[in-house]
Amino acid sequence: MIESLSVLIPVYNQICVNKVKAIKELCDAQPSLEYEIIVADDCSTHHDTISANTEINELPHCRFVLKNRNEGSGATRNFLARQSKYDWLLFLDCDMDIPDKWFIDRYVKTAQPRTVVNGGIKIGPKPCTCGRNLRYLYEHHEEPAHTAQQRSKNPYKSFRSTNFIIPRSIFMSVMFNESMKRYEDVYFGKILRESNIDTIHIDNPVVMNAFEDNKEYVNKVELDLRTLYKFRDELQGYSRILSLCNTISKVKPLHIAARLWHSVLGPLERNLIIGKYPLLTVLSVYRIGYFLSINK
Repeated sequence: MIESLSVLIPVYNQICVNKVKAIKELCDAQPSLEYEIIVADDCSTHHDTISANTEINELPHCRFVLKNRNEGSGATRNFLARQSKYDWLLFLDCDMDIPDKWFIDRYVKTAQPRTVVNGGIKIGPKPCTCGRNLRYLYEHHEEPAHTAQQRSKNPYKSFRSTNFIIPRSIFMSVMFNESMKRYEDVYFGKILRESNIDTIHIDNPVVMNAFEDNKEYVNKVELDLRTLYKFRDELQGYSRILSLCNTISKVKPLHIAARLWHSVLGPLERNLIIGKYPLLTVLSVYRIGYFLSINK
């Protein structure tokens, strides 16, 4: 049973006042819980969102902190942990919604000493009926793997930083790799395993209702792949596409053919997946070709 809790939310160019209010209401409903909610802005470029989020400072037990330089989500989570004062840390992404009034209660009752608890995510309704959103299609396709039962089969490889609770003492002993701007949560799962820190998965998901447009999402996919290549040694065994591309690279003719395919058809594939009617199969082929084009 948790008696004190720091809710920590990294934010960048997004207003999260209503989310903080919703979480505060759930914390207030816990009769014996001491808590604080800290939102750290990773040097947003949209000044209107910064101005709006300063309202958080007017809420009891809540604080909005503006960082003076952009460092990425992993570094911002480490910053938040250093700002916190309570025994348990609940990390939440700013672009996820709270599902119901029992969200905090489930964590309070489930947390165990020296154990990390991952709550997972679920996908909200389709954002629109006109055209197709690639991020929604991908997340909806992957949703069966988000259940606690499925995540528990590979608890460390399934770790994600979107929604998890951890004892502060444990987090301060591991923390996120700040040199990674992407994949830092995947690597964090590896560190938990190497440190013999128990990690469990429960069905206490936050809800994904925000889906960026196709072009922005593909840009992020490409950034992910470049990061994956840069840290490929550290992430061996923790990425399906890395394992697949390693297998392809071992067969030289296949590797050359795949790279040639991407050099010729990659631009066409990219136009298809950023368009109005993207296909997940094309995204999969594009990701493989893009990674292999980096891995020369």
